[in-house]
Amino acid sequence: MKKQLLVTAMAVGISLCGFAQTKGTNAVSFGINSSTNKLSGNNYENKVKNNSFTLGYGYFFKDNNKIGLDLTYGLNKSTYNSNNTTSQEQKSYGGNLSYQRYFPLVKTLFAYAGGKAGYTYSKNDSQYNNTYPQVTSYTSNQYAVGAYGGITWFVSKRFALETSLLSADFIYSKTEQNEVDANNYFTKSEFTSFNLSSQGFINNLGFKIYILF
Repeated sequence: MKKQLLVTAMAVGISLCGFAQTKGTNAVSFGINSSTNKLSGNNYENKVKNNSFTLGYGYFFKDNNKIGLDLTYGLNKSTYNSNNTTSQEQKSYGGNLSYQRYFPLVKTLFAYAGGKAGYTYSKNDSQYNNTYPQVTSYTSNQYAVGAYGGITWFVSKRFALETSLLSADFIYSKTEQNEVDANNYFTKSEFTSFNLSSQGFINNLGFKIYILF
């Protein structure tokens, strides 16, 4: 009986200890988001399909301090069919470098704060087959530098869940628009923007799953 109580006490003690994020730990994260919306009627069918994928790698170069690299890919397709057909496809590729420092809160729950720098390239092609057919394409380059923070739950020594709650970013983007109509009339436009954006506790809620080794 005493032996069983001792084993139980040890198990409870282990469960109450925060899993130390020690120097040399590797962290792999991944995410998949896929959705399809379809609306149809007598003479039309509208369909929107969104897919996004993320893959990340992090390394604890010292206790509770991690550097990381994240890669992202997105593909969005839309079709609108009635008497005429309109289609749209957008592809995006990106990546960012990040630094995070973790602060223990309760048991296996940690808060973190850090910074990141990222780049995203996207291309959007739209085709309008109406009375005046037209093909429009957009290409965009976006650069961002920012700070962010959130909460991480180290479920076990091998798995963790993380959410981003707060962020502030400086964003610079350059977009080029090209249009070609049925008469091969070509127009080209360029847009640039620079802004500071911030998102609050609920607005920027997102999750990551980590595999630690």
